[in-house]
Amino acid sequence: MAMSKADVILHPVRMKIIQCLVKRPLTVQELMEWIPDVPQATLYRQLKVLTESKVIFVSDERKVRGTIERTYSLNNEAANITASEAEKLCKDDHLKYFITFFANLIQGAEQYLDSGDNLNMLKDGFGYRQIDLFLDDEELLLFRKDLETVIKNYAANEPSENRRRRSLATVFIPEAKKD
Repeated sequence: MAMSKADVILHPVRMKIIQCLVKRPLTVQELMEWIPDVPQATLYRQLKVLTESKVIFVSDERKVRGTIERTYSLNNEAANITASEAEKLCKDDHLKYFITFFANLIQGAEQYLDSGDNLNMLKDGFGYRQIDLFLDDEELLLFRKDLETVIKNYAANEPSENRRRRSLATVFIPEAKKD
């Protein structure tokens, strides 16, 4: 049975791969540097699923020391659930995918919290908060555009000795419509 697009995208390891490829095309070796907690065999298995699902594609191949090095690129259209695709999902599907999304966040938080006794949450940037914003439709679009601009300023940063991955998740939940 074929997986739905959301099932393909929302798998924890595949989400990590997609997040890396959002920045630029990468080789397997580069992906292993960017997500060192994923075993190589698992990485290859998940790259296969993403490739077969057309979420990613091989954008370059070159021979390196007797083997073929592949560079993977993101198929941006296939890597997102469009508004029209989301509208076709039933309530139970939305809740399932939302829970999967949050389970991935919980897993990351648990890994961080399990990483030692001398955590410095302020310095590390660990935290969570909620704020209610009262926005009309136009203000919401402007806010999302502003947020996207701020994120783009930093999203192209690559891993280095001085940089740690810090995951930012956004969720917009509108107030239920009143009759």
